[in-house]
Amino acid sequence: MPSKKKRKGVTPMDAQLKRGVLSICILQLLKEKDRYGYDLIKILQKFFPDTEESTLYAILRRLHKEGLTHLYAGGEISHGPPRKYYRLSDQGEKALQEAVSSWQKIETILREIGIPPASL
Repeated sequence: MPSKKKRKGVTPMDAQLKRGVLSICILQLLKEKDRYGYDLIKILQKFFPDTEESTLYAILRRLHKEGLTHLYAGGEISHGPPRKYYRLSDQGEKALQEAVSSWQKIETILREIGIPPASL
């Protein structure tokens, strides 16, 4: 059985839920500005430290395949190929709005059945 990495003090989140949350986060970050994959990874690993780069790249590929992002090469060229930048598409903007609306409905339901919002 493969071992799962566990970082000290980090409680693992359900994988399917986490992928959905990461997708929303990626779309929101792309709404702010175009970004390349590693830039997104650096930002998201601050909030989801137990997330592998391969997981985030897989989500980026899926979002692009679904037409939620546009992809283009650009930026500074170091000693490798040009960076691949992601831009939110119109379809991605709509998907983000729908995802946020769904998330807000879920929060409302949880509060109404007695699960309080997390304390910060």
